Amino acid sequence: MIEKKLIEILINFYNHSFTIIDNDEKVIYWSKRASEIFNLKNEDVVGKDIKEIFSEDQLLILDSLRKNQSFEKKRHQATPDIYVDIKAEPIHHDGKVLGAVVSEIDVTAQIKREKELEDLKNKVSILSDNVKHLHNDNHFKNIIYKSSIMENLKNQIEKAAKTNANILITGETGVGKELFAQAIHNVSQLDGDFIPLNCGAIPNDLFESELFGYDRGAFTGANKEGNQGKIELSENGTLFLDEIGEMPLEMQVKFLRILQERKYFKLGGKKEQTTNFRLVSATNKVIAELLSSDDFRSDLLYRINVINIHIPPLRERPDDIESLFYYYLFQLSEKYQTKLLYADQQLLQEIRQYEWPGNVRELINVVERLVIFSSGSTLDNNIFHQYLEEVGQSRNFSTYSLPPDDLQLKDYIDQVEADYIRQVIESNDSNIEKSSRILGISRPTLYAKIKKFNL
Repeated sequence: MIEKKLIEILINFYNHSFTIIDNDEKVIYWSKRASEIFNLKNEDVVGKDIKEIFSEDQLLILDSLRKNQSFEKKRHQATPDIYVDIKAEPIHHDGKVLGAVVSEIDVTAQIKREKELEDLKNKVSILSDNVKHLHNDNHFKNIIYKSSIMENLKNQIEKAAKTNANILITGETGVGKELFAQAIHNVSQLDGDFIPLNCGAIPNDLFESELFGYDRGAFTGANKEGNQGKIELSENGTLFLDEIGEMPLEMQVKFLRILQERKYFKLGGKKEQTTNFRLVSATNKVIAELLSSDDFRSDLLYRINVINIHIPPLRERPDDIESLFYYYLFQLSEKYQTKLLYADQQLLQEIRQYEWPGNVRELINVVERLVIFSSGSTLDNNIFHQYLEEVGQSRNFSTYSLPPDDLQLKDYIDQVEADYIRQVIESNDSNIEKSSRILGISRPTLYAKIKKFNL
């Protein structure tokens, strides 16, 4: 009696589960740990054919019994939440196989630690890349990227900045056009300053004095000493005109003359001024839209658009999203003096798949919310979900589950690739040109993959 009790204690002493079947493939022993892992009571299992309880293709113990061999299997997903390492052995007596035993060791905590360590390595690597971008290239300070698209754009800017040609930066709201204008100025290494002016933020009646400056007594309420305009302040430097499409029509004629002759009069002034500045402009409008507009002179557009630098939206460079996310997470955590929390895989996947219509500016706002309101050990996914509801965006992102144990790596990669390509094509109304641009591959390559995966 004591021997039986001792065996029972020893079997359940460690964090192992044990299952024993006889040669009729019926369960004759089911340990307490097995009950905990599979959430099945002893009376629900013992005496039953094991194939009635589990799928036959998942039962290593049957292979051991039928083939009279020992088997091992690493990292088997026993349940949605539990991973085990398995070892199965046949039971012999007098040369006969009487049954088989399988032992399962719960390795969920170990896998979780390994995953957390891997995630941490990835996050540290991303942050290191961001810091490297900041410190190795002072000209492009605060422009965080990882994608080849942005690397090509950086090379384009470096070439353009070495000339004195006028540059027009185009791109959607929130892509950071002023940062790129500042980068152009930095690369140019001009003696003067970088002077920005937002054309959409200046009232029409103040625009001329803001841009040209004024002499003393030019108008009632004017500074007695007069005032320098943005043109004068940008002498031998860079004048950055943001939202240039909003420049008043009557000012466009005067500004065109400055670009042609490099001469102007201050408001109320009698002495003609000469000027030398590098012009960089920006607009969130499409060039064709400006050309067809009655509110913007085409001759001015041709003057300012000698070189066009287009900043692609965030949705077209998904490789940059995670780098930007972690960069601003680090910055804003320091700003608010909060503990640096990380995102779990679900949140990272949803952030990568969201289209970010407000681009980097919107991403910064979301990160700021996450930093301020998250209070657990990781960033609170619900805060992002609440934001999506607030802006009327769907949460119907595709998610990828762990692959079956018998699926080879190549097949799983093909499956993930096919799912992602299908999602991009569907979300862009089967527009192959747009889909290939977002995926970063050529149209012929995309057509080949559509054929390969039978999409």
